[in-house]
Amino acid sequence: MRPTLALALAVVVSPVSTADKPETPHLAFVTEYIRELAAMESIRAASERELKQGAKDGGLATAVHTSTLFQLELRSQIRILKDMRLQAPFDDLIPNITAFYEQKIALHQNLIDIGSTFIAGPQPGVDYGKLAAEIPKVRARLDYIDQALFQATPLVFATLIDERPDSKNHASHLIITKAQRAKLVDDITQDFGSKLNQKEQNWIVSSASVLKAMLLKDYKCSDEPWE
Repeated sequence: MRPTLALALAVVVSPVSTADKPETPHLAFVTEYIRELAAMESIRAASERELKQGAKDGGLATAVHTSTLFQLELRSQIRILKDMRLQAPFDDLIPNITAFYEQKIALHQNLIDIGSTFIAGPQPGVDYGKLAAEIPKVRARLDYIDQALFQATPLVFATLIDERPDSKNHASHLIITKAQRAKLVDDITQDFGSKLNQKEQNWIVSSASVLKAMLLKDYKCSDEPWE
């Protein structure tokens, strides 16, 4: 069914701000975050496989292709996350994550511009040495952001902790059921597989590993007895 003109105008004139929306279920947020980690790792791994197969242009086309895919995925993730809302003390978590994503989009655009310039061939007035030197700098900034996102992983998990204390005044329960926790663990295991057991992990896989480890800690679930 097509939306009516009146409804379309109402959406334009009276947008619903994030602050007016009800809080997003924390399970939905964590589930989406795991999906986002898996999507980013899938793009990265595909690029790595393509580069190992060899590229006549030194991998420039692959680099442009990969950065474009990263941008598309990040923009999609931002749209999803901006439709979510968490209450205090987690109210800054989603805005901080999306801010990091915005920075990554800009950095990938730098890589796209540099790669496209090299692919286009020699042009007068272009300092190709300077452009080449910029690539590792951009990659370092991307790594730094991924490290920051990794460091935020415990806070992502913390959204699942029930703040109500038990008889020993400990936060010993999660707000999700045993089945829901098992599903999250299964999602991470299926998405990342043997990478979770590797000693040398990139920041994305490390984030997934930490999240899985925290989910497997000795927290009781919402459908288990309180003590």
